[in-house]
Amino acid sequence: MSIKFNSLGRKSGLLMLMASMGCSSSQPVNHSGSAAVSNEQPQTTQQDHNILLTEWTGPYGGVPAFDKMKLADLKPAVEKGMAAHLAEIRTIANNPSAPTFENTIEAMEKAGQSFGRVMVYYGLWNSNLSTPEFRKVQAELVPQLAEYRSKISQNPKLFQR
Repeated sequence: MSIKFNSLGRKSGLLMLMASMGCSSSQPVNHSGSAAVSNEQPQTTQQDHNILLTEWTGPYGGVPAFDKMKLADLKPAVEKGMAAHLAEIRTIANNPSAPTFENTIEAMEKAGQSFGRVMVYYGLWNSNLSTPEFRKVQAELVPQLAEYRSKISQNPKLFQR
């Protein structure tokens, strides 16, 4: 089974859904209340360090560390990326301020950056480096990825924003 994840398509679809909902509220708009989406990564020990989760460095705004990627790092990185993104989404959904473009749509666009970076590696393995070992990891991740996506798209608090 092969699933292609396109971060831009996912975000565009979610953006369209949220925009179609009008991003309005019966409460007065408070432009000072923005969602606290943190770009900080949790502190990790050397043991926790996963190259697939690190910010890219180098030219063009950074490039993936293709020369350092290991299949053994993929599943833990995807799981950590999903958890971090879900935490960011929870922060947005639970923001007590009235919804605005900035504290909802823009915040959602900025959320999930570490997950997006990991999915670049996942996509590479899926399309170009697929092996029996990768397909085992993929079989374990596909249901988790489906549940993760459902937790975002079917989040009632987020939908209300």
